[in-house]
Amino acid sequence: MAYTVLARKYRPQSFGDLVGQEHVARTLANAIEADRVAHAFLFTGVRGVGKTTTARLLAKALNCEKGPTPTPCNACAPCLDITSGVDVDVQEIDGASNNSVEDVRRLQESLPYRPQRDRYKIVIVDEVHMLSAGAFNAFLKTLEEPPDHVKFIFATTESHKVPVTIRSRCQQYDFRLIPHRLIAERVREILAAESLSADDEAISVVAREAAGSMRDALTLLDQLVAISDDRITADTVAASLGIAAREALYDVGGAVLQGDGARVIQAIDALADKSVDMQHFARQLLQLMRDLVVLKLDAGDPADWVPEEREAAEALIGDIDILELQRGFRATSRVIDEMAQSPNPKLMLEMGLVRVATRPPLQSVSELLARLDAVQGTPGATGGPPPGSGRRKPKPKPKPSSPSATPTPASSAEPAADEKPEAAAPPDAEREASRRTPSEPIMPATKHAGGFQTSTGEVLTPIRRAALQEWEELVATLEQQQPALAAVLEHGIPKAVGPDRIVLSFKDGSFYGRQAESPESIDAIGRVAEQQLGARPEIQIRFDAQAEAASKTVAAVAAQRKEAEAAAKRKEALNHPRVRDAIDVFPESAGKLKVHIEAD
Repeated sequence: MAYTVLARKYRPQSFGDLVGQEHVARTLANAIEADRVAHAFLFTGVRGVGKTTTARLLAKALNCEKGPTPTPCNACAPCLDITSGVDVDVQEIDGASNNSVEDVRRLQESLPYRPQRDRYKIVIVDEVHMLSAGAFNAFLKTLEEPPDHVKFIFATTESHKVPVTIRSRCQQYDFRLIPHRLIAERVREILAAESLSADDEAISVVAREAAGSMRDALTLLDQLVAISDDRITADTVAASLGIAAREALYDVGGAVLQGDGARVIQAIDALADKSVDMQHFARQLLQLMRDLVVLKLDAGDPADWVPEEREAAEALIGDIDILELQRGFRATSRVIDEMAQSPNPKLMLEMGLVRVATRPPLQSVSELLARLDAVQGTPGATGGPPPGSGRRKPKPKPKPSSPSATPTPASSAEPAADEKPEAAAPPDAEREASRRTPSEPIMPATKHAGGFQTSTGEVLTPIRRAALQEWEELVATLEQQQPALAAVLEHGIPKAVGPDRIVLSFKDGSFYGRQAESPESIDAIGRVAEQQLGARPEIQIRFDAQAEAASKTVAAVAAQRKEAEAAAKRKEALNHPRVRDAIDVFPESAGKLKVHIEAD
């Protein structure tokens, strides 16, 4: 007799046998008892969670000779034929290979006829999302108003690919991932029924690797039964599936958390010799880091841990701080992302975990604050007052004297003996402070033989300087009336600005120049100039500006002024006493500080 795999041999035969899908089983059972069964269903969920099995159970419940009933007898002819997959009135169609309009039309031609034996003619379409757009459209009318004796059951792993017009005509049931604990319990039941034995850790690994799929768990179990002699062990599972054993996983995790980079490399080399999938191992390590955080927070045991694993985990975390565990989780997650983009995942895993293991330890905020206070409290420290000085108390304001009171000669002539007049700041210090103010103008301010000298060293004649200032004021006035035109004129170089004429120079072929020489622009400039200068000047637009003259435009001057103000603010922030104290505490941050200047 041919061997039947465990996934088929132990397929649920009633709604009560479904594992992890109680919400679906209860809803369908109640609908059958109340005689409120819909004509179309859509079962969605990942592989191996019971979609097709539930479709067969629903078919048996509706066609059982003792039904419709939520507990089919599994002894009558319809139940036995549906279980075997040979019932003539229950059609199971593979949507991947029968996805054309012609396939749907052939199916529709058979629907009007009554079932040959059963109560209902049931159509089960697996992987329904594989149907073509035309096939879905051909289904619409039939699916909306099918014959009374027809029921449709669709199953899919990708519900988002099913058109909304189909989903709206079906009752949708979402099948969940089966919890690890329930998979492990089911595996133990099957092992007992098969007279087989396995370690608890081996069962835990099988349930974990199944990732919520009961069929995957039973398929793995079939493979392990074939490779094992008399008992399935955790080492057998690891060797068969090409994954890391728990001991190796804990060894690498401990080396990372304890900062032993050499042990990390040695452990990964040992895993590579056993042909362990490095990307899968990295995901195992990430899960371990998460489980250690859960254990450290005492938020409950991870579901897949056996007592021995909990003891090993408690010994691993020891006195490690929770922040270090969280830091290890984030760093491991980053390593996984780097491995996905590397042609050699092993090297990325090695170097990534070594980087995690050899990173400098975290320091608590209280320790850093204590160090900062120590620096501020040390005499002569940068920006810090001497110990005990505190803040200088403000002088009390003198009480207003009454009108009849007259000052004494001593009080009006000289101060009291214990009062000292404040020393006036030296002139050089005042000049130095004035040069450091952020409001230093960019416009020419230094007298020079033959003109004025700007902050960049350029010498301008008095006429050129006056033209630039007059033009800047004129553009500022125009910006309030026509902002778009003002933005164009900012790029022009004023050659002459006066009540008689205004001469603007642009580069040859300049877009801004072409905009400025339009009649509308000339008229607008003339009107604003008449208001500003008292007469309407002649407007001339030229295209003879040189490349080096670009710094003489209003836009360039405004940019220079803004840059100078930002530089002054940045310098002021970096020279703040608190910032200097922080640099003393964290000397490695010198040269790496970033100053963010918010716009006004």
